[in-house]
Amino acid sequence: EMNKLGAAILMISKGTPFWQAGEEMLRTKDGDENSYKSSDAINNINWSVLEAGAREYETMLYYKGLIEMRKAYPIFTDSATVVTEEELGSGILAVNFDDGKGGRALAVINPHAQALPYALDGEWNLVADASKAGADVFARENGNITADAIGVRVYVNDALVKP
Repeated sequence: EMNKLGAAILMISKGTPFWQAGEEMLRTKDGDENSYKSSDAINNINWSVLEAGAREYETMLYYKGLIEMRKAYPIFTDSATVVTEEELGSGILAVNFDDGKGGRALAVINPHAQALPYALDGEWNLVADASKAGADVFARENGNITADAIGVRVYVNDALVKP
């Protein structure tokens, strides 16, 4: 979950995202922090972990969805401004983006091990949560929602959704 949270925060941030090879499949190099002198068994990417249903495969699909989301919604790559960053008393961080042309996005970031309540202002289109991300809207939400534990919920307004 923490890996997905970090990747999601990176993909809604300004600048060019950078990942280490294999990060999307939870590659660790068995904890070897300086593997330049290590064997191929440590340094090679083990593609066999990408089997349907495996944790590594699900994480790779999440990263793929984050890339699709970032490409589909230029508000995360263009010159949109962060209107507000608000850390709520619960520890949730809410980040509001505005592209200056009517497009808005909202990221609700919950780094805590328990799900927490959050009140949405208006109706939003959900494009990423703690387990799924992509270009397509997979839910419309308003009012009180639950921010996923160790997760992010990324919303865009109707102005950003392509018909």
